[in-house]
Amino acid sequence: MSHYKHLFFDLDNTLWNFTENARSALFDVYTTYNLKRYYSEFDSYFNQFEENNAALWRLYGADKITKEFLNTERFLAPLRKFGILNEPLAREMSTFYLEQCCEKTAVMPNTFSTLDYLKPHYDLYIISNGFKEVQYKKLNKSGLSGYFNKIFLSEEVGHHKPKPEFFAHLFSVSNAKKKDSLVIGDNFEADIEGAMNFGIDQVYYSADSSQKLTKQPTYTIHNLSELCSFL
Repeated sequence: MSHYKHLFFDLDNTLWNFTENARSALFDVYTTYNLKRYYSEFDSYFNQFEENNAALWRLYGADKITKEFLNTERFLAPLRKFGILNEPLAREMSTFYLEQCCEKTAVMPNTFSTLDYLKPHYDLYIISNGFKEVQYKKLNKSGLSGYFNKIFLSEEVGHHKPKPEFFAHLFSVSNAKKKDSLVIGDNFEADIEGAMNFGIDQVYYSADSSQKLTKQPTYTIHNLSELCSFL
């Protein structure tokens, strides 16, 4: 056993397979709203959506836009290219998309076997910048919620990862100490640098084994099952 006692897991693309589930939910949007009228191939719509969505999430994480603007704009922007400025429609599509996301249950490889191994030995937590009306449902629907002592969502904390205020909150409401805590996540800036800058050890879950890193995490893994080799 390691000296760690408290493991703080990011959710999306660390445990819950956001890439697969979100793509599936977006395909539901594409078909339900007959977006083939504008994008003859789903991949064309998906790529346009993803480009806008990534930029909007960066702005949201920096507190430069609101959650409401993000949710509307990411569906309005792909339509605006075709002269469609229907914000009520974009909001409706956003609501439908989030509802569909909550129904998707794909998890990352070896998620349950790894959590089954860790749960008897560690206190487990979720730390996420995702929306509260979605994250709790995703955890419940996918069968993940029962593994975790507490869920820390940025909306409820009042600060986003990687801000130090977010990480400070974790320790103000739990029995964890920095020296016996470990953050596990796939987002290098939000999870790894955020924890690193606050003085917490980190596990970078990287899908790309050839990625060149400017800073060295405490650990790097390419599959969740690797956690069992040192925890």
